[in-house]
Formats: sequence, C-alpha cells, structure tokens
Amino acid sequence: MLPLVAGAIFVEPFGRPPDRYRPTSAPRSPPQDRSMEHPTIFLSRLGKFALIPIGLLLLLAAAWSVWSTKIWLARTLEVEGVVIEMVRMRDSDDKGYLFSPIVRFETADGSTHEFQSGLRTNPPAYRTGEVVSVVYDPAAPGAATIRGVLSLWLTPIILSFIGTIFFAIGAAMIAMSNWASRVLDAPRLADVAIRPSPEGGAAFGRTHS
Repeated sequence: MLPLVAGAIFVEPFGRPPDRYRPTSAPRSPPQDRSMEHPTIFLSRLGKFALIPIGLLLLLAAAWSVWSTKIWLARTLEVEGVVIEMVRMRDSDDKGYLFSPIVRFETADGSTHEFQSGLRTNPPAYRTGEVVSVVYDPAAPGAATIRGVLSLWLTPIILSFIGTIFFAIGAAMIAMSNWASRVLDAPRLADVAIRPSPEGGAAFGRTHS
C-alpha cells in the first residue's frame, strides 16, 4: 500500500524498512545493587554478617577463658602471701603510672617463691605488707596469681562486655532496618491500593454513559 500525503505519492523502497517503522526499545539500565538503593538493607547486612558474628566470637572467647580458668583452679592450692613491693611503671599512653604488686609466698613443701601480678592499676589495688590469698599450681609454682576477681576474671569480663556491645548493636541495627523498611514501603503500598485500575475506570465510564 502506497502512502498518500497532500496529493503526492511516495514510494517506499523495498528491503530495509525505514527507521520510523522499526520498533525501538529503551536502553536497559545496568542492574543496580539494592543495598545501595536502600540503606536499610546495608545496615541490616552489616549487623547480621559483621557485628553479631564478632560479638558471638568475643562471647565464645569469654566462655573459653572462664572454662580454662576453672580448670586451672581445680588443680591449684591456696596459701597466704605477702605483698613485698609495689612496682611503678609507665602506662601504654606514657601519660601516667600503673602499679603492680610483687608477692612472696611459701608453698606446701616449704619452698619460697615470688611473682609479680599481671594486674596493673592506678590507684594501687594493694599496699606493701598486705596479706593476700595466693593460688598456685604445684607443678609450676612460679605461675601463681593472687586470688581475686580482677586477677582471675578480668579477661573474661572485658571480652563479655565488648562482645555484648557488638551483639546488642548488631541486633538493634537489624531491628531498626526492618522497622524502617516497613515505614518506607507503607506509602508505596497505600498508593497502589488507592490508584484505580484501567479496567475499573473503563467499567465506571460505561456505567455512566
């Protein structure tokens, strides 16, 4: 069929169809990462795959520390010792001093040993001449320690505290991300529910025509 335009005849060439008859399609955009479109997804993944696992690992390390300390205490003996000196040393920031006690004690077989506690505090936790309880392994009396909460349980306390913080922050991020996702998606769902469908509009028009 030949198109007629203003009384003139235009003959379309055979072969390749003209560009105006060729269907065009919009260029496809590259797939986008949904985590970049929705920050809530990124926060949820950060809490789920980073903070919570780190918190659980720290809590497991704290549990292992408690277990190993109890195993060690089960084979130790407890005796009295005397703080013979308080050693003063610089802290890690080189801004002040920490104090660590040197304790002398006598084992069950009558031998005398001395050790420096790994607990370093400021102000000093002990004073020179103070009598303290000492626990030691008869097989290795040089690895003795003062029987106290901080001397025995400081490591698991720190690990538990940090692990709980990581776990709590991760869980809070997941909960807040889920809540934010529901809040952000609510207007879209309401818009879809209110928007009339084409079939409904056509039926309404036919009813009133």
